[in-house]
Amino acid sequence: MQHLKRLFTRRNWWVVLLLVVELAVLVFRFAVDFRAGKAVTLTPDQIVPYVDQALNDSRGTQVQDYTGVFATTRWFDLEPGSYRVSITYVTNGGDGSASFVDEIMPAAEYDPVTLSSSRTRTVFSLWMPYECENAQLKFSANGGVMFVTGAEITPTHSWAYVRFLTLAVFFLLADWILLMALRRLPFPIRSVRMRYSALVIVGIVLLACLPLGFDYLVYGHDMSIHLTRIEGLKAGLLSGQFPVRMDPEIANGKGYPFSLMYSDLLLYPAAILRIIGFSLQQVYQLYVLAVTLATALVTRYCLKKIFASEGIALTGTALYVLSAYRLTNVFIRAAVGEYSAMIFLPVVVYGFWRIYTQPKQGSHLAWLPLAVGFSGLLQTHLLTTEMAGIFAVIFCLVMAKRTFRKPVLPALLRAAGAALVWNLWFLVPMLQYMVSEACRISGKYDASTLRDSAAFLGQIFLMFGQGGGYSESLTMGLSAEMPLTVGTVLGFGVLLFVLCLADPALRRAEPGATRLGGWTLGFGALAIWMASTLFPWYTIYLNVEWLSKLLGKLQFAWRFLGLATILLAVCACCALAVLRRGKTSWLRPAAVLLVLLTVIPAGFLTYEVSRNSEVVNYQSLAAIDNLAEQVGGGEYMPYGMADGSLNAWEVTEPTFDDALTVSDYTFGTLEASFACTNASDQEATAVLPLFSYPGYRLTADDGATLGEQDGLIAVTLPAGYSGTVQVKFVGFWFWRLADLISLAGIVGTAVFCRRRGRRSVRAAQA
Repeated sequence: MQHLKRLFTRRNWWVVLLLVVELAVLVFRFAVDFRAGKAVTLTPDQIVPYVDQALNDSRGTQVQDYTGVFATTRWFDLEPGSYRVSITYVTNGGDGSASFVDEIMPAAEYDPVTLSSSRTRTVFSLWMPYECENAQLKFSANGGVMFVTGAEITPTHSWAYVRFLTLAVFFLLADWILLMALRRLPFPIRSVRMRYSALVIVGIVLLACLPLGFDYLVYGHDMSIHLTRIEGLKAGLLSGQFPVRMDPEIANGKGYPFSLMYSDLLLYPAAILRIIGFSLQQVYQLYVLAVTLATALVTRYCLKKIFASEGIALTGTALYVLSAYRLTNVFIRAAVGEYSAMIFLPVVVYGFWRIYTQPKQGSHLAWLPLAVGFSGLLQTHLLTTEMAGIFAVIFCLVMAKRTFRKPVLPALLRAAGAALVWNLWFLVPMLQYMVSEACRISGKYDASTLRDSAAFLGQIFLMFGQGGGYSESLTMGLSAEMPLTVGTVLGFGVLLFVLCLADPALRRAEPGATRLGGWTLGFGALAIWMASTLFPWYTIYLNVEWLSKLLGKLQFAWRFLGLATILLAVCACCALAVLRRGKTSWLRPAAVLLVLLTVIPAGFLTYEVSRNSEVVNYQSLAAIDNLAEQVGGGEYMPYGMADGSLNAWEVTEPTFDDALTVSDYTFGTLEASFACTNASDQEATAVLPLFSYPGYRLTADDGATLGEQDGLIAVTLPAGYSGTVQVKFVGFWFWRLADLISLAGIVGTAVFCRRRGRRSVRAAQA
């Protein structure tokens, strides 16, 4: 604050002038951009046949039993700006598709969309960076009958919001650099050593993010699912939900509990950027960059705390952030939850280290890192939480003599209690849905299914891997396998630590690092064993049913490579910590070798990923038009839906029994209402196009009841009923209570930590 006060003085009058000019430019440009674009209405007479098989009349153009482009619009002009394109059509049979064409300078960004047989209208986003005088829409059919009746292209304000924000960020960065160069502001990192460290972190992050440097997305296995989560979160926020529980736009507006069953906390910034107007593709790339940077910073912080060495911390950060398994999660699998959880695995390791090495007196906040670590895991990936929890329980039991004594046991209890309270807002609704079997949760595996997903021991320590593939059956070998490896470098790091153990002088010189290395080596080996074909999965399946079901929830045995990566990376750091105490200076050569063995395979993998990936573009949810992809293959479909059936989402209209006379039907965001009369002497039912999840509230006259039919919301109306019915998703009162408890717990923890910090400062000054 003192530097800012000094900045705005008479001596620096030009700074104020510069800011005023920049603000004027921003305001002027925003005003111009806000009015950018013009609406275009394409009537049926402007949609013309492209092939002889297509027919045109006053209603539009149609084709029957034809595959390929059958119709186009006439050429039209389009000004620069962002647009919402709406196409109306009728189809009977196969789906079709629509695309935007600019043959002069094709640089427009838009969604490739499907004209689905389950709808009569589709909407997609279009970003036009320049004026186009020869724009056109093309329509394709894939069998059946396809009839295109019109299209509307409407300007949106995303163009203005996005350009305003990006220019504002550019001005801020440019001003900051200018003021530092002119010594009006101090450089934020004063130490030369720390400046080098910052450059190393930047280099690690840039290498790990090279596949983001394209105008398209590098495709991953689960990408469409997680992009759908971002879109669902955006729609939930726009509908007034906070926190978002039910995603309202997914599956033709039927609602889907991704946000309730799979925490979206880290995705909120991405959803807010989507609301501003950034494309889905851009916010995902920014998310990957932010997660990679966070992983690097958090890992460096934790390792610096453990080893008190900047060099060792940076080496360990490179080993972890550039590890083959993490890069596979990011770019090949697009496993958003799992690679986001890898931010917090180093915090969990640091948390246990701090609790078990704290002195008997003091260290009142020793429990905090462990609570933060497990909270982060809960908010990103439940399966990683389960694995870390299993290993934590084993460690605490093995260390029982210290675990159940002061100060360790109180710290563990505080960490567990704090993590529980902080996350009640998410855990209460999720556990309610799981216990009540509201969802037909897919993936109910057991230990027998994990055997075929295990990795070969040789595969786990390979240096290089292909930039694609899947997790194939063991019978397929490695021919189509993705890189399920921790890398040769971590194997070398383990070997280095074992060699250090062979020297008694080194062991005595650094006992703390030796003990930590032993524990991380032991549990890292356990993780490798459980990820490999050597683990007795069938024996567990046949003899220990409860353990078989518990482990089966992990779906794939190779998930344990995530834990192995962080544990073996810490073990390699322990080897470096032991070497720095030796008489012979082997520390720097060993660190350089470890970094080289990390950087070279990481560079090769990012190259392979970039070279092998298909080109995909996602501007909005319209690009993910496959409804099965939108719901992750039906992972959390309503329990009442027929087993294996995903057809219910294709229903877009309500169904009413013949006895009902209905009027004023409206369908909105997770709600529907209608006026009706039941003139018969028996009950009658109305089935609404909303998935039947707990949390919907019925507002109607006495006698009406809320139920479900084939996985959809059903309202039963008694004989003689007459009135208005409204069904709306509102959740439960105890969800809000859990929200308040979590908020109070987080605020209380922040206040407690602040007071403890002040006391520590006073004690140090005294």
